[in-house]
Amino acid sequence: MGEHEGWAQPQSGLLPNGLLPDEAASVIQVLDSERWLKAEQKTAELIACIQPNPPSEERRNAVADYVQRLIMKCFPCQVFTFGSVPLKTYLPDGDIDLTAFSKNQTLKDTWAHQVRDMLENEEKNENAEFHVKEVQYIQAEVGSLVRHL
Repeated sequence: MGEHEGWAQPQSGLLPNGLLPDEAASVIQVLDSERWLKAEQKTAELIACIQPNPPSEERRNAVADYVQRLIMKCFPCQVFTFGSVPLKTYLPDGDIDLTAFSKNQTLKDTWAHQVRDMLENEEKNENAEFHVKEVQYIQAEVGSLVRHL
């Protein structure tokens, strides 16, 4: 028995998979090795279509590295990517999530403005590694800096 023993069965008579109890056996089949291999191949094809390709991944990592270096020029800190970039689940037009950690408690009220100023200076820099445009600071519950590279 388990922790779910006392759960009531659905009154509709449907199983969680949407099938009637008597129909489940007629549609569930064990895949033979040939059909299983074909399912694995199709899954691999789908994953190859949606996961980032090497040039896309290199470009995104280069942009993340660039912004990390800019932030670390502003004040002593460590900057990390999180979310879809390190997981490689980002979409082609997806953002790059970064988080910065600093031991300097006095930065609490100024860090976002310092980063914004740095990005605005890069926006004017014709020799910048990447073209920075449309720098915006959005005052949110937690300081959030939106930038387009």
